[in-house]
Amino acid sequence: MRPIRLKIKAFGPFPSEQTIDFNELEDSTFFLIHGPTGAGKTAILDAICFALYGESSGEERDPRGMRSDYAEENVLTEVTLDFSIGNDHYRINRQPGRKVKKKSGEGYRLENPKATFWKRTGILNPSENGKVISSKASEVNKEINSILGFKSDQFRQVVVLPQGKFRQLLDSGSKEKERVLEVLFQTEKYRTIEEALKNKEKEIKDKLVSLESEKTFLLNQSSVSSKDELQIKIDEIKNK
Repeated sequence: MRPIRLKIKAFGPFPSEQTIDFNELEDSTFFLIHGPTGAGKTAILDAICFALYGESSGEERDPRGMRSDYAEENVLTEVTLDFSIGNDHYRINRQPGRKVKKKSGEGYRLENPKATFWKRTGILNPSENGKVISSKASEVNKEINSILGFKSDQFRQVVVLPQGKFRQLLDSGSKEKERVLEVLFQTEKYRTIEEALKNKEKEIKDKLVSLESEKTFLLNQSSVSSKDELQIKIDEIKNK
């Protein structure tokens, strides 16, 4: 997954709309995000994770609390990420759940999170969204999991790996490491082949046991204990 353009508004420490154009890095395969404490470095990673999964880059940060404390009340919190996978280009927009004033009466009501996912392959105009893949948050999550091949926790461990989490990955149990590495190196197909071979082996063994039982039954019916004895008995009958 290669990020192309990230647009954030009223998110984290950014009260107004900010755009990060990763195309300016051109063909650079390595770059550094740096700045003083509180400048918004982690917020950029949070925004990418939030756009893709509706979650922050660290489990301890609730995405519902990612709205900027400095944003005007009428400014909507949202994140839009353009990214590519191979030759295919996509755009995803997310808005966290929020409290809005009731149209009638006093108080507030909770508005559900929103998400829209587009495919933009072949589209060069940044203002054009493309073809809608899904506009329901739950369906968008499934599409992202399918296209990226990562669930949110795996994406954080393998792609983002937040501060202080590398040791957690190293110290995780063998099952968890196996699950992460399986996704990272795309070895799931080999596991599928292995399971198919095991199932076939069991099927053949079960069939063999069934045939052995049938053979034993037939030998007992003929009052012999082996195939050789049965052959001798058959020959004796033929010679009579």
